Formats: sequence, structure tokens, C-alpha cells
Amino acid sequence: MRKKGYLLTIFVLFIFIVGAFALGAFDRKEIRTPDYYEVNTRSMFKNNQWEEGKRMLDEGMQYYSDASGLNELMGRYYYQYKRDYDKARYYLVRAVRDNPENVTAKQMLVNVEEETENYSSAICYVNELLEINPYWQGLWRKKIGLYRKQNNHVEADRLLKRLHQIYPNDSVVTNEYAYSLEENYIKQRKEGKSESAISSLYELVGVMPENETYYMDLVNLLLQQGNVEEALEVSGKGVSRMPYSSNLIMKKAGILAEEGRYQEAIAFVQSRMKYNRSARLVSFSNALLAEAANAAKMNDPYLLYGRLYEKTDSDEALDYLISTSILRGYNEDALSYLAEAKKRRGEQPSLLYKEYVVYKRMGNASKAYSLLSTLVAMNPNDKDLVDELALNRLQQAENLMTDGLYSEALPYVNSALRNSSDSELKALAMSKAYACNYELKRYDVAMEILDSLRVIYPDDDTYFVKKAEIFCHQDNTEKALAVLDSAMQDTTKLEMRAVYASAYEEMAVPYIKDMIEEGASGFAFDESVKLLRVNPSSVEGIQYALTTSDMLKRYDAYDYYVTQARSIYPEETVYVVKQAASYLREEEYDRSIDMIRPWLNDYPNNQGLVGAFSENSERKAYQLIKAHRADSALAVVDTALIFDSENRSLLLAKGKVYEALKQYDSAHYYQSFYIPGVTEAADFERHLNGLRSQSLNNELAAEYLQGRYGEADVITAVGTLSYTHRRKKNAYTGRLNYAGRDGGSGDDLEDQVPGGQGIQLQAEWEHNFSPSWTTTLSAAWASKYFPKLMADLKVSHEFKNDWTLDVHANYRRISTYSKEYRWEEGEVQDWTFNGWKKYDRNLISVGAGLSKTYEQFYMGGKVDGFLLSSNLYFNASAQLKYFMLDDGRTSVTITGGLGTAPEANMIDYAMPATFDKLNTMVGLGGTYMFNKNLSLSVMGTWHTFYSQLNQRYGTLDSPYEQIETKYRNLYNVHVQLHIYF
Repeated sequence: MRKKGYLLTIFVLFIFIVGAFALGAFDRKEIRTPDYYEVNTRSMFKNNQWEEGKRMLDEGMQYYSDASGLNELMGRYYYQYKRDYDKARYYLVRAVRDNPENVTAKQMLVNVEEETENYSSAICYVNELLEINPYWQGLWRKKIGLYRKQNNHVEADRLLKRLHQIYPNDSVVTNEYAYSLEENYIKQRKEGKSESAISSLYELVGVMPENETYYMDLVNLLLQQGNVEEALEVSGKGVSRMPYSSNLIMKKAGILAEEGRYQEAIAFVQSRMKYNRSARLVSFSNALLAEAANAAKMNDPYLLYGRLYEKTDSDEALDYLISTSILRGYNEDALSYLAEAKKRRGEQPSLLYKEYVVYKRMGNASKAYSLLSTLVAMNPNDKDLVDELALNRLQQAENLMTDGLYSEALPYVNSALRNSSDSELKALAMSKAYACNYELKRYDVAMEILDSLRVIYPDDDTYFVKKAEIFCHQDNTEKALAVLDSAMQDTTKLEMRAVYASAYEEMAVPYIKDMIEEGASGFAFDESVKLLRVNPSSVEGIQYALTTSDMLKRYDAYDYYVTQARSIYPEETVYVVKQAASYLREEEYDRSIDMIRPWLNDYPNNQGLVGAFSENSERKAYQLIKAHRADSALAVVDTALIFDSENRSLLLAKGKVYEALKQYDSAHYYQSFYIPGVTEAADFERHLNGLRSQSLNNELAAEYLQGRYGEADVITAVGTLSYTHRRKKNAYTGRLNYAGRDGGSGDDLEDQVPGGQGIQLQAEWEHNFSPSWTTTLSAAWASKYFPKLMADLKVSHEFKNDWTLDVHANYRRISTYSKEYRWEEGEVQDWTFNGWKKYDRNLISVGAGLSKTYEQFYMGGKVDGFLLSSNLYFNASAQLKYFMLDDGRTSVTITGGLGTAPEANMIDYAMPATFDKLNTMVGLGGTYMFNKNLSLSVMGTWHTFYSQLNQRYGTLDSPYEQIETKYRNLYNVHVQLHIYF
């Protein structure tokens, strides 16, 4: 009895502990992912919910204190909301320490250092940002502004000038540069630095060529310096750029009038009045005519010499007339007098040169060029003439190049290059020769010229870009990129790094694209990595790196570049989707869902975001189903369906969730939306029928179990009729068992029990506390053969890895029989059967079972311990099921067991069995579902057990028992018919 008490105590304690788990006695707080805290806090801050966001941020920092994104948000809170610069700096430094490419954190650090007047630190952070994104104009302007706050205007102006050179067409940069030049000019003029002011104004009119004020100021300063001709040239350029500027027209005409060059002034004003008939200009023209008329009244030497020459043909008068007419711009007079001189003196070089000057001024390029060629032929050693001819030829080449006629321009360039002795002209000619040969695709010649220019101008920063362009056009892009990469490594000029990086990206992008199209994914990946090392913010570089790393399954690289892209472009949804793909691959569905969900508030129709959210939600739902958290899985799928309501895969997942919840009607409804492929259509239809069958709440079963001994024609049978009604969390079963036994005089050695009939009434209740915890209680009463009383308790738990553990305990009041004999007096004296003696005994059993479902297989086993008449016995059994069809019912079953006690079912069904000696059992059977309402199961088992049969013989004084002991074979066939409705 002591053993019995120990066994019951252990069982009760075990059931209590398991029940505590089943009822949810242990509650674990779920820890979210860093992305959950970051994305939600960012959304709250965006909506000015600072304190709510701070509370969530504090919670996240408890678990992820080193997360860059969380530290950045903490820095934002103290910078933007609390204006606590020290704390903001502390968290922002932590953010960039853990992720040096956290652009947002570095931007805020720039602002913090600027507002606390730590300008040098701010400039350092700007430089770090420029390494990530060298094309960021805003950063360049920020850096210029910081230098100005340091009063380092020289460096600021230098950077601004360089920025204008990089972005010559950017109106904002141009206006800022012009404003800087104007400030310098005003300052220089006030300080009396005329030469510097003139230089600044020249730059100003170059930057802002349509600003009348700059031209007027420059002309006035030149006049103050006595540079009349230069002032005339500048005012003329101004009029060319602004033909409707009356002020500039009158300024140039006024200078000409002051110089006594009234004819030029009048001719200039009249030519401009063709386009500008303003009242001011008309009034000025009239005044100019009056002034010229008054001057004409004076004895003009030019007119006097003209009259003298008409009367005397004086050489002195002719020379004066030629010189004065050329000086005053009387081009027709000059040509006429030069023609007279050539008749008298022949084609002297001096006369030809003056004629060349007149034709050049008149714009007659062909005549001027002809004259200059003649002059050079006459005086080949005159360097000035040779250089003038070379310059003229370069100008003609420039005109041809403008029209795209590089082949026609090249002879002019080569001629200038051969004949000129001026180093600057030679360099200019070489530059044009390079350009012509480059455009004509004569890349080897272009490279030779470029290398020669490098000797002349060793500091020319454009050399490496041009060299790389040649290599690129020679289909040697790899070498071109190497040239630019080397140049970037060697240069100390940050602005040149931007130029080289731009050229590098321009050449690398089509090169990588071609390699991807050709299938060279490995090379394309390597080049993408190099491009991102040059320009980490390259959009195409990031896209190609992600594409190729995915092709090569280099997921570590893919994840790295996704993180980099998210840091540089935090508002780009495409990279949110790609990061979600990373999380999906690593099965970090929570991180992905937490990251995407807030974005869907602003972008509910973004296909990429919705698709990523749906896919991760679907995978998460299946993960939760396996973890037996179907309620949570349902919430995940329902959230995804809000944004993607027609996604059939999501609807299928929702059906699978309901299947796990055993809500088979809902499972059938949602899974029916799925459209299977041709090969899976039949199986899927059967699966739907299985769900429909399992959704039916009522089950009626009829069973027949028949056993027969192997060596004797003795039949033992049991019939069963049961009814089950299922609810959401409960199932109720009523069962009626019937057994009939043959029985005679008891003289037959095979008789072990009295004949007759017996019935058993059984009730069973199954309750699901949760998707993972189930308890089953049953009780029964029987009249005969079956256990007279029976009570059973089973508690089972399903683990996340699809293992199920159950513990169970059972009490049975069983009856055993023995034969009684009496001595028969008469003619034949013998021992005769005198009836059966019944013994009622208590049988207590405790056991545990373990099972697992893996795809189409179910594997299970259990071990039971029995206590009978203070003796302990055991039985162990195992079962394997294979579900060959996807309906949840159709299967093939193999089973086996052994033990010193019979299998529990043999006792429950009142089948022959014995204790103490070893019992064995093997079986094979199967179940087939005909339709949603009908299935049939057949099971055959072979039992081998020890049997002891006795009969009394002898005399009254000397009786003895004949005992026959042997192992016997019992063959059972168990047929079950199930009707569902």
C-alpha cells in the first residue's frame, strides 16, 4: 500500500504543475525588436507626440542601449524638443559610433555644434557627411557658412568658387557666388583697392553677364584708372549681352565722344537704335549729333589732310589719313587710302598688316586670314605674325568645332601647333587637338596629346578625368575606373574628390549594368562595391550591389548595403522593402512587420510596402501556428488583410490559422479562395473536403472488435456505439459497449469467464484551455466483463516544435474469475464444476505519452505503469501513421507494444489478457475518408500473451490441479464506421 501511496502522490503533484501551466500561471512579457521601438517612436515624434515617444524610447533603450537608431532618436528628443545640447550630443555621438553612416545623426550633430559655436567640430562632421554623399550641395553651403562664422572668408570664398565650377548651371549656387563677389568688390572699393575691385568685377560680369550695374561699375573703375580702350571693350560686351540697355549704349558712346571719336559714337548709337528706340536714347542721339556738329566746326586735322591729299597727293597726308582712319574706325576710308598706298609703294608688309587689321575689325575673316597668310609667307621669321596666324587658325578651328566639324578643324589646329612659338598658344592648340582627336575617336592620338599637356600643366585636375574617358571609350572601363580611384586617393582637395567621384559613377554605372546583362554577377558585384566605396550614396551603386549580392546569395553583403541605404535614404520606401526582405530571409518577421506597419499609415497603397508586409505577415502567421499561438496568428493575418484584402495567399494563411484553431468551417471558407495549380488541384480539393468533414459538429460511430485464438476456434467480440458532439473548446462523448461470452458447465479447459452478456456506459469530456493545453476526463460503469468502474484523466501539452507530451492516470475496478469444484458422490466419484468465484480488484495506472507530427507522418508512443494487488507492471507501445492523402483522416497505421501488463485497450474492451508474464502486440490498419460525411477504419492486431488454464482432478483426500501454461496468440480485427453530420 505504501508503494501505491507514493505513486498517487507523485501523480497528483505532476498534474498540479502541468495544470498551472495550462491555466496560464506563468506570464512572460514579450520583448519587441529594435525596429519596433525605432519606427513607432519616429512616427510619434513626427506627429509631435514627444512625451509618448520618449516613454516608448526609454523602454527600447532598456533592451537595446547600443542601437544606433534609438540613440539618434534620443538625441533628436533632447535637441529638437528639450534643447539640451549636452545630452543631445551624448546620444548622437553614440549613434554615429555604432553606425558611422547614420546620416541623420551626423546632420543633427552639425546643428548642435553650430548652435553651440563649436564650428571646427561642425566642419568635421560636414566633411564626414561629404564622404558619404559628395554631391550634397546643401552640405557644401553649410560648410561655407561655418567658415564664414569662423571669419575664415578666404576659405569660404575659395569653396564657393569651386562649388560654382562644379555646378555652373545651378542658379542657387550662382547667386550665392555672385553675392560673395559683390561683397568683396564693395569692400575692396571702400578700401581703395582698385585693382582688386576690378578683378572682382570681371568675375562678377562673368558669373552674372546680364547685370547692368556690374558692367557700369567696371567701366567707371577702368576709366578712373585711365584704361579707356578696356572700358570701351567692356561696355561693348555689356551691350552685346544686353542689347536693350540704354545706359550701357550711352556709356560707350559717351566715352567715344569724349575721345573725339564722334563718327564712331554716332554710328554705334544709330546701329543700336535699330533695336532700342527708347525716348532716352533718341534724346541722347540728338544731343550727340549736335555735339558732333559743333566739333566739326573746328578744324579737324583729318579733314584738312584729306583736302591736302586731294590737291597734292602728299605721302605725309596719305600716311596720316591711313593711320587716323584705322584709329577712328573709318574702315571704308582706311581701305581706300591703303589701296592708294599699295599702288604707289607696292604690297609692303606694313600696308598689308594694316589692311589685315581693318578686315579683321570688319569681321571679314576670310580676307583677314588671306592677308595674314601672305604676311607670314613674306616674313616667316616674324614670331608675332606667325603667332597671330596661329591664333587666327585656332579661331577658325573653334568655329568649325562648334558646328561639329572636327575633321575639318583638325588641319587648322595642327598648323597652329606646328608654327606657333608661343607656349600658351601651343598649349591651347594641343587642347583643341586633343578635343578633335577625341571626338573623331582617335583615342591613341588623343592620349598622347593629353600626356603632353600633363607635362605642361602638371596641376591640371581634369587630366585624370579625360584620361579615364579615353580608356572608357576604348572599352577598357576597368582601367578607367582604376585611374579615377587612384586620383581620388592622391588628391587632398575635397572638391576634386567630388569631381572624380562624379566621373567614376558616370562610367561605372553602365559598365556594371552591362556585366549584369551578360550574367557576370560576381564581377558586377565587385564593381558595385568599388563604386559605393567611392560614393556611398550612389543610388545606382546601391541598387546594383543589392541586385548582385542577392543573385550570388551573399546575404551578409545584401544586409550590409540595405542598412547603408536605409541610413543614407531613410525616407525611401524601396529600401524599407529591401530591408524587410532581409528580415524575411532571417525569419525575423517581427522586426519586418514592426518596421513596415507605421509606413503603411502614410503609404497604404504602396505595392512594395504592402507586398512585403503581406509576405512577412503570412510567414509570421505560419510560425505562430507551429508555436501553437493561433490566436496571435489570426491577429497578424487580419492586420495584413486590411491593406491587401484580395491576397489569396493571405486568405489561405487565415484558413490555416482557423484550421489550427479547429474552427474548420472558417478554415474551409478562407482556404477555398486559394487557386491551386494543376498538379495540386485534386489534393487541395480533398483537403477542403477534409476540412468540411471536420467542421461538422456531430459524429456517430459504430465499432466491432473481434478476437480469435490462433489454436482454438474461440471467438471474443465487442460492439460499440458512440456519439460525439463538438463545440469550440469542448467535446462531449457518450459511448455504449456490449460484450457477449460463451459459457457452459465450466468443464471446458478454455472457459476462463462465465458466459453471458455485459454492457458498459461511458461518458467523456474534452476541454481545450488553450491551443496548446488540453484536458480529457472520462468515467464509465459496466455490468459485466468490462471494468465495473473506470475513471480517467489526461493532460496534454503541444510544444512549439510540434511535439506533444501527455500525462494520464486511470482507475479501474476489474473483476477476475476462478472456478470452484465440489466432490461428487455416486457411481462415479469425481471433482465437478460448482460455479465461478468472482474477485474484484483495483487497478491503478499512471503513464506518459510523447508524439510528434512531421509533415505527413504522426509518430507516438507511451509508457504506462500499473499497480495491481500491490504488484507493479508496465506496458510500452508505439504507433506510426502516414497520411497519404491531405484530408486529415485517410492514413495507414503501424503499431506495436510489449510489457508485463496488457495494453490498456485490451482491459477496457474486456479482451483476454494476463499480467506478470511478457505480453507483445503488433498491428497494421488504416482509415479512408469516402466523403465529408463518411469514413471507415480497419485495424488488425496480433497479441501474444502468457495463459494459465486449470482443472481439478484426484480424490477427495488427495485432489490436485492440472495446470496448463503456455503462450497463446490472439488475432483481433477492429472495424470502425464514422458518420459526420
